[in-house]
Amino acid sequence: MKFLKTISVEEFRNILESIQKITTEEELVNIEESFNRVISRDITSNIDVPHFRKSRMDGYAVIAEDTFGADEDNLIELELIETIQAGDIPQKKLNNNQCSYVATGAAVPKNSNGVVMVEFAEVDDNKVLISKAVTPGTHVIEIGHDIKKGEIIVKKIVLIDLATIGILASCGIKEFWVYKQPKVSLMSTGNEIVSQDIKELEVGKIYDVNSVVLKKAIENTGARVKFLGIIKDDYNDLKNAMDKALKNSNIVILSGGTSKGEGDFGLRVLEEYNDIEILIHGVKIKPGKPIIFVKLKEKIIFILPGYPTSALSCYYVFIDKFLRKMSGFPLRDKFSKMMEVGERIYSTVGRHEFKTVKIQEEDGQSKIFPIKTGSEAISTMFYADGYIEIEELESIIERGDKRRVYFF
Repeated sequence: MKFLKTISVEEFRNILESIQKITTEEELVNIEESFNRVISRDITSNIDVPHFRKSRMDGYAVIAEDTFGADEDNLIELELIETIQAGDIPQKKLNNNQCSYVATGAAVPKNSNGVVMVEFAEVDDNKVLISKAVTPGTHVIEIGHDIKKGEIIVKKIVLIDLATIGILASCGIKEFWVYKQPKVSLMSTGNEIVSQDIKELEVGKIYDVNSVVLKKAIENTGARVKFLGIIKDDYNDLKNAMDKALKNSNIVILSGGTSKGEGDFGLRVLEEYNDIEILIHGVKIKPGKPIIFVKLKEKIIFILPGYPTSALSCYYVFIDKFLRKMSGFPLRDKFSKMMEVGERIYSTVGRHEFKTVKIQEEDGQSKIFPIKTGSEAISTMFYADGYIEIEELESIIERGDKRRVYFF
């Protein structure tokens, strides 16, 4: 199936949604390297947490029944037989009318079934006077209270955050299986583009913005990205770079080379491949109309416009969600909010516009205001807090209307 004409935003989104995950292969990782990876198998605990009975408070481990009837006017005397700090192994079991001091988190001795807080006890040599009764189980954390041995603690498809690392560490789990990260090759094209290593810009040259920003944006989706460098406007150079990218990665993202100018070789290079399943050249979007999308069997290629704002807009609107789906990362949809428009916004009929906006306070309320600079200005993204969507047939959004803002 090929599309050689401009399609709607909705059509393009549906095509991206229909593409299956590129890889379901797994790899074994160490817990120290697991942050922001996606679990590929359910993980069960091999131990109870805690695996010993311990005190919730600083106090005195007791046989609860020995304290019944204790109050401020009726102190009950117990014999202090041991002091147990956190990490100590209790050496003595309790008999009736005996107690042991236990620190918070310390193991409680055998036969004990309650802890009297230090606030309700007075010590006199090896005697402890109890002024408050406790019931069985008071301030004692039982074996497996938090996690039971054999229990599934993390299910597959879970994104590993700091809390997940913490619970795995508490169970002594050092290695586990995760999905391999999608591999992305990134390139910038254009004779005018130079790297940040160049100290003095010649007339007509500009610094490469897209690769620097896109690399970090791609990494934030859970994909593994490799920057292949700046490719000049030369057919052979671009073809060689594309061949290398397709060999070593699942997804190729290139900025520049989407228009029909004489120096744009992106489409010419792509048409050399015989196994194209889908080819899209143009989406009815502003900014960023000349986006190119190609599916080559198990490989995906995106070619973005060269203007930074257009490139980043297309990335956030289409590619970010696609990559997050591939890697199992949470979608950015949750980073959105309905807000009131603070100023009339105009749009071009016939193009689905993604309008960059800033959030400003007006009359004590946060409202949406349009960014006035165009797609040619990198400052457009710098001053923007996010974007709103404007449908193809909308020409004006009135002040006071409500729109959903998607934050960068």
